[in-house]
Amino acid sequence: MKKAWRSIILIYTVTLDPSESVVGKGINISLILKKLGIESIATGIVNHKNVEQVAEELDKAKIENQFIEQKRGIKIIAKNQQKLLDYLKILKAGDILVIAGSFAKGIDPVYLTDLARVADKRAAGLVVDVPYENVLDILPMNPLLIKPNETELKHWFEKDNEKVTTKELIDMAHNLVVKGAQHVLISLGANGAAIVNMMDALMAHAPEIEEVDSTGSGDALLGTFLAGMLKGYTPVRNLADAIAAGSDTAQSKWLTDFTTTPALQKQVIARRITFEEAE
Repeated sequence: MKKAWRSIILIYTVTLDPSESVVGKGINISLILKKLGIESIATGIVNHKNVEQVAEELDKAKIENQFIEQKRGIKIIAKNQQKLLDYLKILKAGDILVIAGSFAKGIDPVYLTDLARVADKRAAGLVVDVPYENVLDILPMNPLLIKPNETELKHWFEKDNEKVTTKELIDMAHNLVVKGAQHVLISLGANGAAIVNMMDALMAHAPEIEEVDSTGSGDALLGTFLAGMLKGYTPVRNLADAIAAGSDTAQSKWLTDFTTTPALQKQVIARRITFEEAE
C-alpha cells in the first residue's frame, strides 16, 4: 500500500442512498478526508444508472472505491445488502467504518444493526450519521462517534414537538454516552456544534457567514472532526476546525477546499462546560 498509515488503519465509508446523483454522505466524507490527507475506501450500494459516474468521480479524486451495483430498479434487494455485509468482513481491529446518510428504498433501518455487528465482531471503530432511531440499538456496541442533529435527538427522545434548550440537548447526548457511545457530535447548523463524551462537553458557535448552500456542511463537519481525532488534535482545536469546515461548505457552492477555513476557525471559540452548566 502506498501510505504507511494504511498498514495500521483503514477507513471505510458506506453510502446507501444510490440516487440519480453521485452525491452521498459517505462519499462526501471520503472526499473531505482526502482533502485533509487521509485515505479511505468508499463503498456501499449504487444504482446501475450512476455506478460508473460514482466510480469516475472517486477515481478522479484518487479515492479507492468498491461499490455493489444495484442492477434493476431502485429497491435494494436483500442479496446486495448481504453482499455488502460479506465485503465488510474485510474489516480488521482498529479499522473504522463510517455509515452516513439515509438508506435507499428496500433497506430497513434495522440494517444499521447488521452493519454495526460486522464492525463490532472485528473490533473496528464505528462512526454513524444516520437519522434513524435504530442508533439507540447499537449503543451497547460502543460506537466511536455518532453525529445527530437537533431534530434527530429530539425524535430519539420523543420530544419532536417540543422546544428544547441547549442544556437539554447536551443532556440527551450525555444519555447516549452513558448508554455506550464514546463520543457524540451534535450538529447545530448555524448555531455551531457540540461534542460530548463521558468526561465533559465542548460547545462552540459557528462564525457568521453568508450561506450559499448548506448541502454537505454536516459531512464536512463530521469528516473534519474524524480527521482531527485520527491526527490526535486537542478536542478544542478539533471542534473549531470541524465547525470552520462546515461553515465554509455552507458559504460555498460545494464542499470546502480548506483554503479559507483558517480565517473562519479563528472566529470559533470552543468552551468546555459541565452538563449542569449547559444553557
